[in-house]
Amino acid sequence: MRNTEALLPFEMKYSVSVCALSLLLFIELPSHLAKTNPVLSLPSKSTLVLPCLPPTAPELSEASITWTFTPESQTQNGSSPILLGPPSYLLPGIYQESIRLSIPTVGMKDEGTYTCVIEGWKDERSVKLRNSFSVHVYDFSAFELLKVAEGEVGEDVQLSCTPPSATLSPPLPGFSNLPVWSIKKQGRWERIYPKVVEEGETNGDGRVRWASPSNLIDDWSVIMSGVTMEDSGVYRCKWAGESQLWSEKVELTVKPTPTESPPRCLGYDIPWERCGPESSQTSGRAMLQESLSEFSFKLYSHLSQSERSKNMLFSPISISSVLMHLLLGARGNTQVALESALRLPHSFTCLHQEMKSLREKLRDSVEVASNIYHSPELQLSQMFINQSQLFYDAVPEKLTNDSDLNARLINEWVAGKTNNMITDLVDSVSSNTVLMLLNTVYFNGKWKMMFDKKTMNAPFLTLTGDMISVPVLYSSKYKLAHRYSSHVKAQVAAFPLSGRTTLYILLPRSASLKDLEELEDRLDDQSVRAMVKEMEKTPTETAEVTLPKIHLSIKTNLMEILDTMGLSDLQFDPNLCGLSSEDRNPPLSLSDAQHRAFLSLTEKGVEAGAVSSLSFSRTFPSFAALRPFVLLLWNEQVNGPLFLGRVTEP
Repeated sequence: MRNTEALLPFEMKYSVSVCALSLLLFIELPSHLAKTNPVLSLPSKSTLVLPCLPPTAPELSEASITWTFTPESQTQNGSSPILLGPPSYLLPGIYQESIRLSIPTVGMKDEGTYTCVIEGWKDERSVKLRNSFSVHVYDFSAFELLKVAEGEVGEDVQLSCTPPSATLSPPLPGFSNLPVWSIKKQGRWERIYPKVVEEGETNGDGRVRWASPSNLIDDWSVIMSGVTMEDSGVYRCKWAGESQLWSEKVELTVKPTPTESPPRCLGYDIPWERCGPESSQTSGRAMLQESLSEFSFKLYSHLSQSERSKNMLFSPISISSVLMHLLLGARGNTQVALESALRLPHSFTCLHQEMKSLREKLRDSVEVASNIYHSPELQLSQMFINQSQLFYDAVPEKLTNDSDLNARLINEWVAGKTNNMITDLVDSVSSNTVLMLLNTVYFNGKWKMMFDKKTMNAPFLTLTGDMISVPVLYSSKYKLAHRYSSHVKAQVAAFPLSGRTTLYILLPRSASLKDLEELEDRLDDQSVRAMVKEMEKTPTETAEVTLPKIHLSIKTNLMEILDTMGLSDLQFDPNLCGLSSEDRNPPLSLSDAQHRAFLSLTEKGVEAGAVSSLSFSRTFPSFAALRPFVLLLWNEQVNGPLFLGRVTEP
């Protein structure tokens, strides 16, 4: 039956299809599966090409295609669509190429809905595929040319109008040879100049005048005096002659008079709030100690992530001190960010007083010093100068115009405060540097129990599995507390030093990097405090002790670490109005942050120094630290670490 039907003329085949409606499947193919017809907008006189079906549409056999068109004007009244030519048959092999509708040049009459219907056979069924398009045609040549004029409230603004160079025809009878200026209001043109003057009236309100009264032939511009926001709009300069009509349009925008921005530090240039009554000092001291300890191990966590297999050493008390000194001059969001990074409660008014008290208590064993260097062009606020001297014993010093001399001054100050352990903090000082805050920490503690004086070497097992010979400190009868601590899951030994300070050595289970990382990941404020209390209660016993001699000198760039700790604001326009209330352009921003730490472990004891800058339940008969370990220099008065580090290769 199908083969015979294929030979029938179109009229008969149409009749057969109608009789087979019970078998007809009707398939809609909207664009991108949308429920509405796709809308195509194109300019007049362009070419319209409509593909009947997407490439994914099924191909029908013995198919015919019909295109119909419903004009836009008839879409709403239900008129029958117009057939665009008789149905055509689709030949196999050129299926997709033969089902496009093309109109070479479209016009407004071509607006409407185009519908493509393909009828054929699919899997022994008679089916139809249908797709529709809504076509919108617009006049691409229609546009409006406007000149632009701008002004601020109260200014005199010129509205430009220049007649064509060609000779204009004579004006209409009864009209002037000058143009008329109008403003468009509510869709109508309202004449503003020159106005038609009745007897006893003046020409307008005097706000509009010709820009070039002596040369009106070539320039028809006008000047509007004392413009207001209400004067914004579209103006027309129109001239009417006997045989021609000519005009120009100007769009005027009147902006409000800019107001001066308030001073950048308005409301922020007040001193740091005074500390409360003495009754709060005890709680304030505890808050500071807790914050310092929490900050120390948070900082250790950040620093340890960068290079987990190398030696590391830093002084959290030095880094926190220089940031707290900066906090003295921080305000607004910068103050909040610094407090958060330092693990401090917001607006801890007794902070700087407590830092001063802590420095005084440490004076006999730990020297903590601060200093300020600044460019002469930076005017530090007097309150910051006074409070820096009061709380941090820092008197600002001015930099010179000589970069080498500035570097020498800074390095000499650092060397003097660290017993010449750190002599080269900076190589040079950029001419753009306007402020440097410095802090140094120096500790020299003696062993409470001495090691043997004889020189010895012992093998040290590195993370790579290599054995290297290193000089060691040795004692066959050393009295110390040592035990396995469940809080940090490591073997711990405590070595008492002078100055109420203890050196803790924490040994992981093995010399593997994995065990070292697991130990470091467990180091936080709570676990270490619990470990310290546990070790303080552990009785001392005589043991054979072997420690590698250490001479560490580590330089750390703190810029990335500060960013990780939420202090990226320091690099982008920080609020330092408590430091200087100047409106600077560009404003102050942190350009460099360095930390240098030194630690020496010898027969005499432990000597350590650091400098920070901002620009802008088993016991063991022996204890041998001959594999990678973590060291912790803990001070009772700080109730926290002075120095933290790891040793992977002495």
